[in-house]
Amino acid sequence: MMEEVDNIIIHSLRQIGCDIEENITNLSGFNTELIIKATVKCLDIIRPGLGLSTVLPINMAARFRLGATLAQACLELGYKADVGYQTFLYSSETDLRKVFMFLIEKLPKESDKSLSEPVSNIVLLEKSISRAIAQSLSAPWLPHYCHTKGFRNKGRARIPYKSVNLEVSTVRKEENKEEYQDYCIHYLQSVPEQMQNEMTLLPSLISYNARALHSHSMSILDQINWLNEQYCDKITEVNESSDINILNRVSIQDKTLPSNELHMETNSVKETKLIKQKIIDKTEKQDLQIEKIKTECETIRKDIEELQVAIKNLTTSVTQATINYQNEEKKLTINEEQKKIKARIYDLFQDGEENIKKLEAAIEITTNKLINLGIQWEKHRIPLIQKYRQEREKHSTKANASQKKLDDIKLLKEKERELQEECRNKDQQYSQLVTEVQKLSKEVNRSAYTQRILEIINNIRKQRDEISKVLVDTREIQKEINTLTGRLERSFTVADELIFRDARTNEASRKAYKLLATLHSDCSELVNLVEETGATIREIRDLEEQIDSEATKNIGANLERITADLKQMKQETAELTAQLQNKNS
Repeated sequence: MMEEVDNIIIHSLRQIGCDIEENITNLSGFNTELIIKATVKCLDIIRPGLGLSTVLPINMAARFRLGATLAQACLELGYKADVGYQTFLYSSETDLRKVFMFLIEKLPKESDKSLSEPVSNIVLLEKSISRAIAQSLSAPWLPHYCHTKGFRNKGRARIPYKSVNLEVSTVRKEENKEEYQDYCIHYLQSVPEQMQNEMTLLPSLISYNARALHSHSMSILDQINWLNEQYCDKITEVNESSDINILNRVSIQDKTLPSNELHMETNSVKETKLIKQKIIDKTEKQDLQIEKIKTECETIRKDIEELQVAIKNLTTSVTQATINYQNEEKKLTINEEQKKIKARIYDLFQDGEENIKKLEAAIEITTNKLINLGIQWEKHRIPLIQKYRQEREKHSTKANASQKKLDDIKLLKEKERELQEECRNKDQQYSQLVTEVQKLSKEVNRSAYTQRILEIINNIRKQRDEISKVLVDTREIQKEINTLTGRLERSFTVADELIFRDARTNEASRKAYKLLATLHSDCSELVNLVEETGATIREIRDLEEQIDSEATKNIGANLERITADLKQMKQETAELTAQLQNKNS
């Protein structure tokens, strides 16, 4: 059974281009190099662009890394079983068989190949672009100063952050809106023109955006109040610092007085009192000055408010005056036009009757001319209309015929393109199939493989039927056991009750009750022993199966390989340490 599976796996691996010798008939003949090569070939076909090497490296650390990457690729494809670097470096037949069966199932089918083959250069370009993007996304992130090569460092320069204060036009709701618009249109420079160089453009935009987000507008009154508070705080700080310095000086002088000059203390006390009095006078003067400044600020604020109100009133009056002026100009132009018309009418009123006669004669002449022109136009119009209709009908028939011909030509061109594409695809498929047929060995008999596959399927069906029969039998036996145990328990309880009733008066029934109890306990022990023997038999079978599976894993050979690899790693580490010591010395 497993030999046939191994033959199918080996045949499929040969088809994808693995060089497997003819004398290898099962997976036990695979060495580590061949296992690595076959898995890499399968993964390259399933996921192109991995860039794994088919050659087994000499260094042991590189071998372990390669095995770990292969295991990770299998897990990413959806392999559910346990897999690691030991699966490929120290393999067993069962694990290899599972892995290769999974990879062969994941290989693209022939129909998928024919559909997904690149047809034109555009498709090849798209595939290369997607491969490059996938490689860039799979690469680990590093900061820009760690990149010295590659496309990640392009566009990232070590440029200092230097910004320029930008002046950008904004929407204003003020009285001088028109003047501001004129300034923005004629005099305000654009953002690129305000830059010193190209490097300051992006920092300047970032800084302007930050200021716009975090700025809060203050009115004139708020700004004045803020300035007053700042000024008062500064004055108080200066006064406090000066008072503290004076007191410190006085205290220092008091401490440095000698003991023999006690009569001078009274003078120093007087001086300190005078100094304190001066300080108090200064603070009072400063408070008065602050109050004066506050009153002046209040008066200035009131004046500013009055001026703002006056400015608003004046602007409203100016706008009203301009509106009135425009209305008066319109009325004046209308009156001037009416005046001209009335002046002409007045000139005509001087010779009224003669002018009326002249107008009537001119009107009759123009009407006669118009009637004659209308008659002549009708004579010319009728034949022209007939000609126009005939020509339009001819043109419409020609246009319809030409449009039909154009539509037919377009359809034929589209069909031609489709046929050309189909011919190209078929030519490519034909060339691919010819190359594949040439690669295939002529000695392969497909009917034998199909017959083997059908036999395997029939054997699996038979085994499935037998397993289902065994399961049904075990279920029926379990049901019977359950019914018998139930009956036994019920019968025991009934017998126990009957004998227990008579055991109070009859000595024989007492002996029978004791015998019944001992019989029940012995039977239960026998049943438990039977169950334990069955469990031990099952455990023995499981252990035998595990022993067989472990025997197939070639643990001895794997241990020999591991010891050899360990020795090699020790040698490599010793060489590396020697090289490091030589460099340090």
